[in-house]
Amino acid sequence: MNTLEQELVTLSAFGRFAETVKRHERWGLALGISLQLAVLLFMTAKGTLILIRGEVYYVRVQPVDPRDLMRGDYVILSYEFSRQLPPNWDGMGRQGQPIYVTLVREADGKHWRGAHSSFEKPHKGPFLKGKMNQRGQLEFGIEQFFVQESKGLEYENAVRSRLLSSEISITPEGDAAMRGLHILAN
Repeated sequence: MNTLEQELVTLSAFGRFAETVKRHERWGLALGISLQLAVLLFMTAKGTLILIRGEVYYVRVQPVDPRDLMRGDYVILSYEFSRQLPPNWDGMGRQGQPIYVTLVREADGKHWRGAHSSFEKPHKGPFLKGKMNQRGQLEFGIEQFFVQESKGLEYENAVRSRLLSSEISITPEGDAAMRGLHILAN
């Protein structure tokens, strides 16, 4: 077979492929749209499932600065247990690995605090599953909360005064989601 014949065969095969694609154009479009919708549903369903399945806990919020004005009104949150690294942490190769913080009830009977952290999943009691970020702090997916427009400064002032409480849902697997923020009375 010479070069011209090879090119004709290649063009013929490409033409058949193009015809097949054109015949199934609607199915391809429907499949593409369906995949995009499935991804969006999965992204929203995970957070919603945590709120539905999780138990409600209140934890005290620690102050954090600064604030990004470009993303709308939201509050950056930190917790005392976000700095509570496991005792056997060697500082190497642990970034992204699950870290578990066991929660215990505070003396007020309403709030919870971190008792201890570990790389091992606790067998009982409420706990949070997090991972270490690049700054050496633990993240649990509850570090920021979008608030009603023009209310961000009020919440940030409450955080600085240590009068802000975070209401979170925690699943039995330790996944957490924000439910709301509450400003405590003096």
